[in-house]
Amino acid sequence: MEIPYIVGNVIEVNGTKVRILMNDRTDLEQIHYEGIYYAGVSNGSYIGIIRGRNRIVGRIEREYLEDLLKNPTSHTFSKGRYQRIIEVSIIGNLINGEVEYGLKLFPLIYAEVTLLTFEEISTILTANKVVDDNMIPIGSTLSSSVPIGLPWQRLFNTHIGVFGNTGSGKSNTLTKLFTELFNLNNSGCINLQHNSSFIVIDFNGEYVGEEVLKSNKQVIKLGTGKKEGDKLPLPAKYFWNIDTLAILFSATEKVQKPFLHNAIKYFVDAESNDISPDNLVQGIGSAFYNLFKSNNNPHSLLLFNKLICSIEEITNRSREDIWSENILKLFSCLWNSQAETYYIPSSIKRDIVYIDSKTDDELKQYRSDFQSTLESTLKVDYIRSHVGIRQKITISVICHLIYCLSYNTVQYDFIAPLIGRIESQSAIIHEIFKISSDIDVWNDVLTVVSLRDCNTTAKKLIPLLLTNYLYDLQKEAVENGERIGRTTHLIIDEAHNILSAQSNREDQAWKDYRLEVFEEIIKEGRKFGFYVTLASQRPADISPTIMSQIHNYFIHRLVNDNDLFMISNTISTLDSVSKKQIPTLAPGQCIITGTSYELPILVQVKKLSTKESPNSENADLEILWNKVDPIVKTIFC
Repeated sequence: MEIPYIVGNVIEVNGTKVRILMNDRTDLEQIHYEGIYYAGVSNGSYIGIIRGRNRIVGRIEREYLEDLLKNPTSHTFSKGRYQRIIEVSIIGNLINGEVEYGLKLFPLIYAEVTLLTFEEISTILTANKVVDDNMIPIGSTLSSSVPIGLPWQRLFNTHIGVFGNTGSGKSNTLTKLFTELFNLNNSGCINLQHNSSFIVIDFNGEYVGEEVLKSNKQVIKLGTGKKEGDKLPLPAKYFWNIDTLAILFSATEKVQKPFLHNAIKYFVDAESNDISPDNLVQGIGSAFYNLFKSNNNPHSLLLFNKLICSIEEITNRSREDIWSENILKLFSCLWNSQAETYYIPSSIKRDIVYIDSKTDDELKQYRSDFQSTLESTLKVDYIRSHVGIRQKITISVICHLIYCLSYNTVQYDFIAPLIGRIESQSAIIHEIFKISSDIDVWNDVLTVVSLRDCNTTAKKLIPLLLTNYLYDLQKEAVENGERIGRTTHLIIDEAHNILSAQSNREDQAWKDYRLEVFEEIIKEGRKFGFYVTLASQRPADISPTIMSQIHNYFIHRLVNDNDLFMISNTISTLDSVSKKQIPTLAPGQCIITGTSYELPILVQVKKLSTKESPNSENADLEILWNKVDPIVKTIFC
């Protein structure tokens, strides 16, 4: 008697590709024999090929009928006319009940083909691991409803990508992964406290809910404009670092960045790593003297008056209330382009005073008067308590520019755009950042940084600056090749907002720099225990270099040709069957593949409860539009 679960024979072996002739008992979804259920045959399912005492495991990639008559003029269907053929790709072997991936045995012609039990399929999909309470319960397979648990040991020490169109379940999958990880921490299965930090960059405020991801998390809500929010703490040493400032003000590499470096270097105190109040006062006094001593540039006085406006803002006093009449006259000087000198205007021609007629002693006396008034107005303690980041940056850069113009070491036209960006973006910086030596804020297990109330400029700057800072912190913790004792995990939802290689809204040099920073982090971060998780609905917009460095992928429904092309060319672990399934995936279905998994797995991700889900759902119009006045409804409906 023929054994029911033998369903065919091998008729062709071509490398890892095998053709199998199936018998007539293979059209059922599952077969029950002697109390055991066997999975049926369909695209994407698994079968076994007998080789001695072991079985070779293959994944079905294609099935078709072969016409034995090969007569196109005959349209008569008969039972013996067609043969069912399937094409299989070898993925490993079942030896003593355990799966071994890779090519160890090859099938022989006429070898018998068997169905696999659901337990055997579970062994294949879970790589011999039993799904238990120490794994991430993500969901179950579509075809056989086998529960899938992800081993956290091989997943969270890699870069992760979660991709899918709007409504595909991408946000639920991202949240599910980390919610279950934090549940393991809460239950005592693992210990994240003091060992790992998770930072979420949340563009739309989806993850700030009380029960989303983790209940006792730290939430930093940033805001610009009228919406005041929390502030990001950055150490003075890092904030006044030239690389940080170059990011904040989009300084060009060859001209503006060196200028900015020299400006800040003069004013920053070596011990405190902050802008020194004494240096600010001295810098303003030097700018005043250099302006009138050199008397050579029409832009210098305009710049200096910006310094005076900053002093008025700091002291909340008018210039007339601060300065003597002689000093005020100098502030009102005009530029004579023919004589190339400043002059003090007057309605009476003979009372016009040209600055080039002043002696050096007179200018030094002006400086002495200006300096003494300045020092009495801006005392050191007053500066420490009243001068913010915005004023420190503005004063430092303008003082240095006046100095450089006095000695003709820079061209104003090259630096003017930088000054413009400093003036426009320093207000944003004042609203978002605070200088603080407290780095323990980033030691919490979970921190969500919400950018929902930030403008577009801030949404471009903050993720880059924060990522760079966290990466530097992690590198400092792993110095001199020491063993990694702590990890940092950065989670960026809507990652295309900052990792797009297609953006036309910014300067090309700035875009290149932004991508280079993230590309370096994603290429080298693993060595220092810095791991990145990206989620996006537009993977084609993300830099190909970044996409290719991701280790594990959770792919939901994608229909755009560019997205599918990017996925196809980037992910080497994705087979042809899985690629064809991507555009037809239903909400919540995703393909899991990557270096931590031996083969792609099609999974239905379990949906989180409403209170645990991110705030990314559509408006429920059935509830919203049914709010009709009962009387009106009685009359008209």
